Amino acid sequence: MKLKNNRISFYSTQNILGIFTLLLTVFTSCEDFVDVDLPPDLVDTKEVFASDGSAEAAMRGVYAYTTNSTAITSMFKIVPLSSDELEKTSYSTEYEMFATNKIDPTSSTISNIWRGYYNIIYQCNNIVLNVSESTELSEDLKKELEGEAKFMRAFCYFYLVNLWGDVPISLVTDYDVVRLLPRSSSTQVYGQIEADLLDAQSKLSDELYTTAGERIRANKWAATALLARVRLYQENWADAETQASAVINSGYYELESLTDVFYATSRESIIQLANAGTNRYTYSVLTTSSLTNPPYRLTSYVSDSISDDDERRAAWLTPTLNGPYKYKAYSNTRGPEEPEATNMLRLAEMYLIRAEARTQQDNITGLNSAETDLNIIRSRAGLSGTTATTKATMLQDIYTERMRELFCEWSHRWLDVKRIGQANAIFGSRKTEWVSEASLFPIPYDDIQENPYLTQNPGY
Repeated sequence: MKLKNNRISFYSTQNILGIFTLLLTVFTSCEDFVDVDLPPDLVDTKEVFASDGSAEAAMRGVYAYTTNSTAITSMFKIVPLSSDELEKTSYSTEYEMFATNKIDPTSSTISNIWRGYYNIIYQCNNIVLNVSESTELSEDLKKELEGEAKFMRAFCYFYLVNLWGDVPISLVTDYDVVRLLPRSSSTQVYGQIEADLLDAQSKLSDELYTTAGERIRANKWAATALLARVRLYQENWADAETQASAVINSGYYELESLTDVFYATSRESIIQLANAGTNRYTYSVLTTSSLTNPPYRLTSYVSDSISDDDERRAAWLTPTLNGPYKYKAYSNTRGPEEPEATNMLRLAEMYLIRAEARTQQDNITGLNSAETDLNIIRSRAGLSGTTATTKATMLQDIYTERMRELFCEWSHRWLDVKRIGQANAIFGSRKTEWVSEASLFPIPYDDIQENPYLTQNPGY
């Protein structure tokens, strides 16, 4: 069956470059975000990668597209409905599927998330392949762009493998190859993520790429931070600690006050997604009025875990008509003179990764231990130090702190509960219709129909 022209993961080269052009046009209103515009009539691949300026503009177009992709926005407001973080306050068929963990493979939302990630991957593949073949680009820029594209590709595959399990690995832009790719094992996907991040580390500069104080392009430390997370998920505790320590000790990042964490100029941010033009707030996922009912609200389980003496409650939660909603990265309570950005990776996560890795290696209390790292995060929140002294109690304290610190950010809670093997125990006790198969999302129906080598996850 011939694929539809609007299939996200199978754009032709000209269509992809058309996307680059459109994105660059949209983002020219964001001062200094795109330094070099791609001419509207420049859609030939070789022309785009024939000069440093247009090639760099193409990479920035990837970031621009990512900012507004459903694949990204869903990590904050849709996937948390599947876990125990958010609950809906009004009926929507799409939201109901996620909240009850009964996602229909024909869901437009699940299709948009899947295709959104593969669209970003396609664009990254286009850059990697054309940059490596270019004879016109400077060698320094070729390394930089390839490193950035591989970081973004690894980031997308990290979410694909954790949301769906085994997924196709696409490293090319050939339609006839991509449209018939089978699923690769999770081990193979993690192998590709690792390879991309190690190569990105070797190619990217360790200096900050900043625009007006915003950290909106990947550097060596962004690749290192994501690799630290990957190592944690792989249970490679020693290297998870090593990679997290490298970021912490780099000297480029520091914990901000709770009220400043999500500003575009936050020094805690390792890499951000910027918004365009005068829309300098991050997504207003939850309503900002205290007099109205938010479309989703924090569950009592999460909100009650953030006690009154926890300063995150005052800084990141706002009472509404019918329950608390989270401020964090989603409000528009500040004016354009203090813009916000969406953190892809931030320093607090590195401390929590290192705390968990150290605990798993029995470095639990004392100097330079899990206790040290966990208390750094607790102290910023105005909490006293942990009283945990055993591996079991320290791990529990770390998991609880991850929920409090990272709630509704990039679906950390959904992924954490699954990776520690507690999905059935935790979600089963809080969700009346939970079944174990719900821990993986369904492959979109249309993709199954159009690719005979693509199989469905169990239970769908």
